[in-house]
Amino acid sequence: MNQPIKKEKKYGHGSPALALAEMIIQNSPSILFRRLADDDPVQRKMVYVSPNISRFGYQAEDFLNDTIMFRDIVYQGDSDRTLEEIKHFVEKESENYTQVYRIITKSGEIRWVEDQTSTYVDPETRIQYHQGIVTDIHDRMLAEEKFRREQEKVQKAYRLISKYVPPQIAETISHGSIDKVWKHHRKKLTLFFSDIKNFTKITDSLEPEDMGNLLNEYLTEMNGIINRYDGTLAQLIGDGLYVFFGAPNKTEDKDHALRCLNMAIDMQLKMKELNKKWFNSGIDENLKIRCGINTGMATVGGYGSSERKEYTAMGMQVNLAARLESACKPGRILISHTTWALVREKFPCTPLGKIEVKGYHRPVTVYEIDPFQKDIFPSVLRPMKECRRITS
Repeated sequence: MNQPIKKEKKYGHGSPALALAEMIIQNSPSILFRRLADDDPVQRKMVYVSPNISRFGYQAEDFLNDTIMFRDIVYQGDSDRTLEEIKHFVEKESENYTQVYRIITKSGEIRWVEDQTSTYVDPETRIQYHQGIVTDIHDRMLAEEKFRREQEKVQKAYRLISKYVPPQIAETISHGSIDKVWKHHRKKLTLFFSDIKNFTKITDSLEPEDMGNLLNEYLTEMNGIINRYDGTLAQLIGDGLYVFFGAPNKTEDKDHALRCLNMAIDMQLKMKELNKKWFNSGIDENLKIRCGINTGMATVGGYGSSERKEYTAMGMQVNLAARLESACKPGRILISHTTWALVREKFPCTPLGKIEVKGYHRPVTVYEIDPFQKDIFPSVLRPMKECRRITS
């Protein structure tokens, strides 16, 4: 005859379920709590604290008997902030909120915890409580702080590198595209050269300090303009600048040429402003820059030794751009026919016919742009970040 099955009370004292729950709580990094919800911090008495509060060296009875208030173990540097946050949550009647702060263990150690609190109303007594869990997140916070410090080091290194190499190169390297920078690639670029006509001769009369300050101011202004149009500064030698468009960041040939010409015009206009400033400061020399621009194929990549390289472009089209700069009148911009074909719809260009260029077997057709004539204006270009970049 079958015996009736005696049902064990599921959550009775000493039941396996209760024992399992107590074991899980005891080994958990999270302390469970319930306290009275009150506007007055003194009245926020604890009515339950799980026994694993002992992981911080305290006993649950200390909090239940009001021997210790939980706010007493909050690190002094976080105490005011923590209380203000609770006050804010209570005033807003927030049902759930999370706080991160430090506590002081019984042994005096300072540890980070995360406090996740929710509001609970007893359905029978209608008493309102704040209950939740306090989790030890000290190791996580230390790891995050270490990661933040490492990030700061990387960002500092990036800012430092950006002072010595073009920002596009620093960005490309930081993204791990090393081959894109150091391997050689054939690309169609718009190439730009400029210098200050007779700079050494004109500045011979200046004191070295004045000449140094003048050159630094000039280069600072020019570099700002280069960055504004996302040009790649390949070389800076004295007062001479070598910039190209189309590598490592690429859009379209016409866009490269327009950006380069806008840059050259802005440089000429900025030079006029600088001359006025320098004149008013006691320098009576009128400095003028020459700009040469050409568009064509070049080999771009890293050149140099195994220990030290520079990102630049080389080839006959590069040489032509440099020759155009030498042939340019001070205060003007001289461009090749290939560049003219890309910008002629946006800028008025004066044809100068063909000129003899050293290193070329036949004459080269060139065009001149006067950046100061009334009917010229920089064409409206979208910022580089809004343009479609082709990174291949």
